[in-house]
Amino acid sequence: MHKVRSLIVISLLSLGVAGCANILGSAADSGNELRIREDAKPGPNARPEKYQITVRLAGYADVRQVDSPRRVGTSNARITGLTGKDIMSDRDATEVVAESMKKRLGDAGLQVLAGDATNAQFQLGGTVKELSIDIKGRDFVNIAIESTLTEVASGKVIWSGLVVERAERYAGTSGNGKKDVADFLRWKLGVVSTKTTESIMSVLMATRPEMFNMVVGIKPVQGVTVYSNSAGSAASAVMPAAAPTEVVSTNGTLAISSSPSRAKVYVDGVYFGLTPLRAEYSVGIHEVSVKLDGYKSANEKVSIRKGDNTEMDIKLQH
Repeated sequence: MHKVRSLIVISLLSLGVAGCANILGSAADSGNELRIREDAKPGPNARPEKYQITVRLAGYADVRQVDSPRRVGTSNARITGLTGKDIMSDRDATEVVAESMKKRLGDAGLQVLAGDATNAQFQLGGTVKELSIDIKGRDFVNIAIESTLTEVASGKVIWSGLVVERAERYAGTSGNGKKDVADFLRWKLGVVSTKTTESIMSVLMATRPEMFNMVVGIKPVQGVTVYSNSAGSAASAVMPAAAPTEVVSTNGTLAISSSPSRAKVYVDGVYFGLTPLRAEYSVGIHEVSVKLDGYKSANEKVSIRKGDNTEMDIKLQH
């Protein structure tokens, strides 16, 4: 009888431990990973019609010095919904990058095909040199993506370049949620893929104007280091000799303050940080929400214009 009672107690303890593990989550749980996904709907500035230009995605190679292709960072602060210090994606980082590139190329009006498509005019591929988000007192994002666009028929390199994005935000040592971290990383990766797309489109328009029914020059894109492009001397021809070295950003600046301060700021539903804050953001109409415990949430739509400063001073009400 004593042995039977002991077995029952051990069984109950095992069930209790298993139950706690299910409640708290574990590093092996599929839920203990970031889910980074692009919206299936076109972006707010997406071109409604497609050009007769096809690009196939050959994929990206991961050259980061990491122990897993799904590792995207480390955490030394609490993230709601995640356990442990390892920040992992639910799929390889190269898949996340490829999806981001596909989204921006499609929004630009190009027809994006699978990597094995035989009817594509161009091919895009590259390497993921850096892709990480580290959670400490501040959240740090480091991204470096190298891309190359080639002409399928000839194998000629049309454009090759590197885009680097390093950013940080103050999210506090608490209040960071799994979705907030995933959205912040997705947003910054979107900045990289947008700059890549803008630089590619500029070269295509300058070298293949018949595809666009227009004649334009190559424009520099801030934050893009161009290794080569098929325009050759045409690139210098469109830039005057006394051209300024500083390139005007294609984004605008959003500055938000609140009374009281240290309120949480969400832009288009993505948690960005605490007031006061100042950041570069994409042009267009955006929904800004400012929230602080004990106060009513303030929600406003703001228009961010290219190269302009948009300032908001929010007075929160009880």
